[in-house]
Amino acid sequence: MEITIPDRPERRAQIGVETLIVFIAMVLVAAIAATLLLNTAGFLQNQASTTAQDAQDQVSNQVLIISSVGEISEDGGDNAIGEVRVSVMQSPGAGEIDLGGSSVEYVGPDGQETLIYDESPDVGEFGVEDVRNGDTVPVLTERQDRYVISVELTDDDTSDLRYLEPGESATLRIVTPAGSEAVEILNVPQSLSSYDEGDAVQL
Repeated sequence: MEITIPDRPERRAQIGVETLIVFIAMVLVAAIAATLLLNTAGFLQNQASTTAQDAQDQVSNQVLIISSVGEISEDGGDNAIGEVRVSVMQSPGAGEIDLGGSSVEYVGPDGQETLIYDESPDVGEFGVEDVRNGDTVPVLTERQDRYVISVELTDDDTSDLRYLEPGESATLRIVTPAGSEAVEILNVPQSLSSYDEGDAVQL
């Protein structure tokens, strides 16, 4: 004989409550997951935008090196390069470029130095002088601006910034606040004997 046990209202109510709890938990988990997904997507989008802007600044806000010369100094009776002077301008389409906030890396025959800007530069620093439209030195604001970056060398033979002798070479790298770089190879002529102290020599 089969005995049928009728569902009690209390049991049906309990099952209904458990189902509701499970449903609410699933909704909460889905909501949290959606929030995390949206936050992650927003973060990645912002990061991508920042990276793209940085890359654009590096490409567009570049310094163009026009020329480089060396100033003759006497070194034990012989001529050598005692100061390097590099003429620069904005690249086409560039915005303002703060040369004062830039760094200059000098790689000489005996080592490397990273130089910082100073209005009255000494050895280990670089200066910025105006050639044309110099109202905003050391910031390049217009294509017409022409500035000179100067790096003083020293007669101390133990320094990485020692005088450049005939036939030697060095590398000057200008790194702007946006991260763009301009590089100039400085090649000293094989002979400097025909120059006088203070003369400018094309490098």
